[in-house]
Amino acid sequence: MRLGVFGGTFDPIHVGHLAAATAAMDCAHLDRVLFVPSAQPPHRPAATAPAADRLAMSRLAVEDETRFEVSDIEVLRGGKSYTADTLTELHRSHPDDELFLILGWDAARLFKTWHQPERVWELASVVIVARPGTEPPSSSDLAAVGLDPRRVVTCMVPTPDVSGSELRRALAAGDSVAGKLPAAVERYVAAHHLYGDNRSVGT
Repeated sequence: MRLGVFGGTFDPIHVGHLAAATAAMDCAHLDRVLFVPSAQPPHRPAATAPAADRLAMSRLAVEDETRFEVSDIEVLRGGKSYTADTLTELHRSHPDDELFLILGWDAARLFKTWHQPERVWELASVVIVARPGTEPPSSSDLAAVGLDPRRVVTCMVPTPDVSGSELRRALAAGDSVAGKLPAAVERYVAAHHLYGDNRSVGT
């Protein structure tokens, strides 16, 4: 099976994440996509919502898509969520699957600075999904950041221009986020009072 691995804080998971996973699935002919919420992201500030809530929101977001599933592997492991460690565990638990790491180009640019990038390459190919408004990376761009162009699938399918930081600010201000979060996630945010003042969320 061709298994996509899509990691992130998912703080909160939004329609852009789901669209990116769908695009990667189509571009790389994946059979399934595994969403992996991080415990502590090594290249980003700590997540705003607790890991248990981000895990729950991710599960709600994918409940209607049979080809998507959520793994608690990084949350249970705790500490910094290194992709090399996660892929090692997934390779052990899915020995017959071909792993494809799904990344945005913004994250892929940092590949050389990752923990054990050579180990990541041993275990997975890469699918790069472009953020809205960005140019596709060239072969030389990929090589410059330590990625082998021969093992990268570049997916330039348009996806919604939604960012987690903008959503968190909107939620804290009580502004509408209609159409940017899956409905079940929107209700969860409101019910658990995440991200500040959510009086207008989920109504």
